[in-house]
Amino acid sequence: MNKRFEKINPKKTALLVIDMQNDFVKKGAVIEVANARKILKNLQKFADECRKKKMIVIFTKHIYDPKKNPVEAVLFPELEKMGLRKNTYGADVASDLKIEKSDIVLEKNRYDAFYQTKLESILKKKSITDLIITGTMTNVCCESTARGAMMRDFNVWFCSDLTATSNKEKHLCSLKTIATHFGKVLKSSEIWKFLS
Repeated sequence: MNKRFEKINPKKTALLVIDMQNDFVKKGAVIEVANARKILKNLQKFADECRKKKMIVIFTKHIYDPKKNPVEAVLFPELEKMGLRKNTYGADVASDLKIEKSDIVLEKNRYDAFYQTKLESILKKKSITDLIITGTMTNVCCESTARGAMMRDFNVWFCSDLTATSNKEKHLCSLKTIATHFGKVLKSSEIWKFLS
């Protein structure tokens, strides 16, 4: 990687926790990602550490709305009757993850958290240059957001051990794509080596 990935300034860095919602995380959920449950504990610890270092923490919540994302209705027919509905338990961030008063919660209707949301303006107002991406699903909303971030000139730090999807093959394929074209892929424990 080039000089853009030599260091992380905590004051200019935000942690993105992508879609760690009950409808993905809970056992038997409508779009269950069992692997997402495995990262909950370490993700909470990592978020706490980011807060201690004065980084901004942003949680995204994917909200199903066929009017705003008609293709999703076709790709995920199981969502036609239930799941990821605004103001429901399923759409809430999993209770295993604590949301602090200083955190930001952002709703989105597309895979890319930048698309038709205030994410970019929030980050620019706070002079953020670097994003640490975590959450689920690795190959869908996490990767889409990483791509969107890179296209907007943010430095993407993608945590391989704090992202999850339905199986290892999809996870590794996504990590390879991101590492090759969109950002730096590393374990969460390695992040601290780059702090300036």
